[in-house]
Amino acid sequence: ILGVLAAIFQISGYLLYIRNFLKRSIRPNAASYLMFAYGTALVAFLAWENGALWQELILLVACASMSVIIAIMCLRKNATEPVDRFEAIVFSADLWLTVGYAALVFTHVDKAAYAAAFLILGNVTTLTSFMPILRSTWRDPRREQPLPWIVWSIAYLLLTAATLATTGLDHPVLLVYPLANVTLHVTMALFSLRKSLGGRNFNSGGSTLYHDNSPIAGEGVFAGRAFAAGERIWRMTGLVYGNSRTGQDPDFVGLGPGLWMDPDAPLNKLNHSCNPNAYFGPKRQLFALRPIRRGEEVTFDYSTSEVDSDWSMACDCRAPGCRRGLHAIQISFADRDEPPPASPLMQLIWRKRHVKPSTETAFPQFGQ
Repeated sequence: ILGVLAAIFQISGYLLYIRNFLKRSIRPNAASYLMFAYGTALVAFLAWENGALWQELILLVACASMSVIIAIMCLRKNATEPVDRFEAIVFSADLWLTVGYAALVFTHVDKAAYAAAFLILGNVTTLTSFMPILRSTWRDPRREQPLPWIVWSIAYLLLTAATLATTGLDHPVLLVYPLANVTLHVTMALFSLRKSLGGRNFNSGGSTLYHDNSPIAGEGVFAGRAFAAGERIWRMTGLVYGNSRTGQDPDFVGLGPGLWMDPDAPLNKLNHSCNPNAYFGPKRQLFALRPIRRGEEVTFDYSTSEVDSDWSMACDCRAPGCRRGLHAIQISFADRDEPPPASPLMQLIWRKRHVKPSTETAFPQFGQ
């Protein structure tokens, strides 16, 4: 029963993890999951060689199978960060260690005499496979969520109990793997909790926002609860700068001709989208353009806060109808009959300055 419960918790943790991955609220470490995929399968085989019962093996098989799925998901474009030099070195070392252990296991030797040694050596790769993800999560806690790691910690505690119940202390080497994983998974949960403890969640007047990894670019602002269309999300505060500071900070939001604000958190991480779900209205207040789900990234159109005709910015927001290039409000929306959702001042500037595109070609020799 303990072994089956451990497997259920293990699979539940992976389902939570895959859900977070698909929502892009986490960015797994590709190197670690590639190592988990083949390393856990080897450990399962070594445990079976050393006399482990099926109740103890079911968690290992589940872990190996689900790790393969996540490893494949990591190969998708922009799914996670590329493997860096350190991770490549650890991956190479782990791969050669695993190949060496597998070669010893499958050679014609008395496996019963060396099974315990193989199991201990196989567990060394557990530590090497965790090194990249521990390092990346310590450096950037936003890459992980604590809940799956807590669930996995419970799974390995149950596996430890199952091992003690079935083999007792007759085979203490079988306890190495579950106890090592309890320690490593609890460590990962604590590392990922640092983002919450670091004040990345913000609350004001019933609104809740938080910072997290964005599929658009770097960090983003996410809804901590659902917002209805037209509902006020947040009021922007911060320092106001004139032309002398223009262009020195990409987080600046335009207030009017020659005026920009450097927003305070959490709006200092607002990303652009050509299909936004929010806009800045009167008194620097951010409103929902349409219903926003809990956990959805909050975005606005950068062009609606710029009036400098010389301002431009390349865009790769990947939203439907992405314009690829951003310009001031009176240029980007010159073909509209009504001003875009924006502050009253920005809409006034659009009405006074926008010019509809000419239907005449500028170079007749090239045709329309």
